[in-house]
Parts: sequence; structure tokens; C-alpha cells
Amino acid sequence: MIQIETIKSFDDSRLALSFSAASNRIVLFGASGAGKSVLLKMIAGFYNPDRGKISVNSRMLFDSENGIDIPIYQRRIGYLPQEYTLFPNLTVRSNILYGVRFQKKVLDKSWFDTLISRLEIGDLLERDPGSLSGGQQQRVALARSLIIRPDILLLDEPFSALDSAIRETLRNMVMDMVDELDIVTLLVTHDLDEAFVFGQHLVLVDQGAVVEAGERDGLYQHPRFVEAARLLGFTNIYPIQKIEEGTATIQSGDTFFCGGVFKGKNPYLCIRPEHIMILRENRPVDGKKRTNGIDGEIRHVYHHGRYIKIQLLTGSGLEMQINIPVHVFDRLKLKPGMTLRVFLKEESIVVCNSRDDGGL
Repeated sequence: MIQIETIKSFDDSRLALSFSAASNRIVLFGASGAGKSVLLKMIAGFYNPDRGKISVNSRMLFDSENGIDIPIYQRRIGYLPQEYTLFPNLTVRSNILYGVRFQKKVLDKSWFDTLISRLEIGDLLERDPGSLSGGQQQRVALARSLIIRPDILLLDEPFSALDSAIRETLRNMVMDMVDELDIVTLLVTHDLDEAFVFGQHLVLVDQGAVVEAGERDGLYQHPRFVEAARLLGFTNIYPIQKIEEGTATIQSGDTFFCGGVFKGKNPYLCIRPEHIMILRENRPVDGKKRTNGIDGEIRHVYHHGRYIKIQLLTGSGLEMQINIPVHVFDRLKLKPGMTLRVFLKEESIVVCNSRDDGGL
């Protein structure tokens, strides 16, 4: 369990980050410069908030109101930055044991052997860090972070410099270990795929503030705010002009069944690009498929490896992005200039409010 309430002012910016989470794997997601790494450094104690509270597993690390400020070496923090920060003048073994010696702890030899085995670095112990690959260095840095049995593990984009295969292997290893050890772990990333893979609880951060936070699946499917929807990959976002009887009419004049309860002054219709269905020409169209169906011309096609991104322009001037698997694109023999009929499932349409509506 972690509880954060922090306010920190800089010369040209201000951070106001507050959230709580009971999950082991928490992801701070947002663009570079949003304030994610700064928050990690405040949790670690490298510098303090101007005011606020930081609590991990009911242990208060910082409380400006009550004058609590636990020193860095007593916070029981494991910190793994992107740059690894191994000491070049020490062997791998000495790097791993640095925290134990610095804190004057007795080495748990069994725990040391377990870490070395799990991270598969037993043959590296007498080598210098400079002779290791990036993946090996990151495993050593992870061992150094875990050897002290931290209450919380802070990961500041530690996998971003690794190639995809090593990144996936190491990330899965970390996920398994923190779950087994029951360690609260915060991962900073601006990679949406990584956020979904690693996170049980997502904290969406933008311009020094928490936009929205919650359990991954619920937040992914049904964000409350349009600002969160944008961060989560809802590329089709349209201001709603009129709402009545379970339908929403957007600025283009198109009306869709979307159900739900609408609140707020400025609602938006949001749909993920992979949730837009293509209707085959030879299939009958009836009921809501007729109402929620829309025709458009394929304007652009972009290959993104695992999927194809299609830019569609409808007769009403509505622009839509559709993501489909490569095999579907190939089977339908789609290309720019073709007319396409698509369908928006009612349950896949999310109506969000703006945070400017006061959090309605």
C-alpha cells in the first residue's frame, strides 16, 4: 500500500501529485517531463516535497505537517534508474553488496544466493561492470536494489535502453520477483504497451498532476476524463453536441447509440481505434449496426508492424483512425481510395467528461 500527497514548486513548474494504491505493481505513465521521475526521487528521499505526505505500507516516510523526514538510508528503498549507476571501480559482487555494507547490515547469504540464481549472474560476480552488456548491467543493478530487501522498489524506465527481447525477459523477471516477494513497486514509463503489461494499477500523469488513477483494466476500458482517454490511446475523440435517449450527436452531425449515464458540461465520445469494426460488403446490416454504421473513404494507410493504421474520412467530414491486424488488412485487400463501412459497438463507445468540469 502506498499513499502519496506531494506538492513541489520549481522555478518554471509546479508538481501536485496525489494518489493511493494497494497493488504491488504500480505504473506512473505519461510523457517525458510530466513529473514522474521527480516523484520517484521524492519517495527515495533525494529531495523532499514542499509539503505533503509519503507513506509505504503504513510507514510514514515524509510528513511535512508533523515534521517526519526519514533519512534516505533508513527508508528501505530499492532504486533502479535507467543509467544503471554501477560503480566502475568495484566488481559485480561488490556492487551488489554495496547497500548491505553501507547500511552495516549482516549479509543474508541464502538471500544473496537466491538473487544470483534467479537473475542468472553467478558467472559475473568477479567481473568489472564495464565488461558487461546492458542487460547484464541491469540485472546486477536489480540485484543491488533487492539485496537489502526493500519495502518499495522504484524503477525509473530501467528497460528503455535494452533491445526488445532482453527488455521483455528482464521485465517479466522483475514482475515475477516483486509479486513473489510482495514488494510495492513503482515503474516510470512513457511506453503505453509497457504500462499495460507491467501495471496492476495505473497513475496517469500530465504536466505535474495526476489526471486519473485506478486499476489497469477498469481504467483502460472506461476512463472518466477525456484527458485520460487521450493518454490511454483513444485516438477517436469527438465533442458531443446533443445527448438524448441513449444517443450522442457529435459536431459532424453523426449520431451514435452509446448508452450510459452522461454527466458534465462538456462530454466527449471516445473510442479506441482497435474497437472499430469493419463491415463486410456481403454481410446484412440491420438494427444498431445500421445506426452505428458509417461510410468513409480510406485516405491513408500506415504499417505499424503488428497492425495497420487506417485514416478514414466520412462524407460528413469526420476523421477516424482504425487499427486492424495485418492479416485482416491483407484479406480485405484494402488500399487508399476505397470506400469502407465501419461499425461502432455500443459497449466500446466511452463517454468522458473534461477535468475542467470540476471532476464530475
